[in-house]
Amino acid sequence: MMNNDISIIIVLYNPSEDDICNVRNVAKHYRGVIVDNSEKPITSDRKIERMYYICNKANKGIAEAQNTGIRIMMQKGTDYFVFFDQDSRTEEDYPSRIVEAFIKARTEHLNLAMLGPTVKRKNNGKEYKSAIHKDKYVSENFIPRRDVISSGCCISADAIRTVGIYDDRLFIDYVDYEWCWRAESKGLVCGITPNISIVHKVGQREIKIGRQIVIISKPFRYFYQYRNYLWLLRRKYVPLQWKIAIGIKFSMRLIYFPLFIKGGYECWKNMIKGILKGI
Repeated sequence: MMNNDISIIIVLYNPSEDDICNVRNVAKHYRGVIVDNSEKPITSDRKIERMYYICNKANKGIAEAQNTGIRIMMQKGTDYFVFFDQDSRTEEDYPSRIVEAFIKARTEHLNLAMLGPTVKRKNNGKEYKSAIHKDKYVSENFIPRRDVISSGCCISADAIRTVGIYDDRLFIDYVDYEWCWRAESKGLVCGITPNISIVHKVGQREIKIGRQIVIISKPFRYFYQYRNYLWLLRRKYVPLQWKIAIGIKFSMRLIYFPLFIKGGYECWKNMIKGILKGI
């Protein structure tokens, strides 16, 4: 796999010095676009190493930032996109390996649209697993998933042409899930590979309630989660199982967050704002 066939899309928001150093290392080896949602740019240059640099000078959301990168590299010509968050830390050859894994999986699943890595927790290295549905291994290279997070994933340019770009109205939460569901509605499949992993942190912290691990996000995220959930409820291609499961989970959060979660009242206020906006 030639690196010129791969485009890297990295979204920044108030990055640390370590984040910037990591981005520069990636940009030495791959072309693509760095889209910065920070108010102040990290450089006045239009390029960082081999990658274009665009500063939005405002937080326009992860979807619009990713779409900016997609549009630029589709015009330049590319076969595959690999998406990273600013805190994604991988080996130098990771983009090539995930693309090679995508190509291998597509020999068995011709309608493959997105392939993600196995995502592991930053604090203990354990895999994130859904409490809603169980994985079904169809081969040693591919596990079908109804929804895949964008961090570290590979999407083919052909899939982008078929499915379209991300829904920037969602801003941040469920952006990647919605794309997967839309892809499925067009006859394509998404999934992960058990052979490649990435370390990622979801939310700010985790607490354990009984056997369940509850991920606590920053308070403002609950506005987008609840608003977007109500928006997605109206779309026929969004899985019914997800609508029901998230509806139950969100209803319970409205009760126990302000009572039992540290900082939960601030989260609860954002939930209410999201519900009102969603309606």
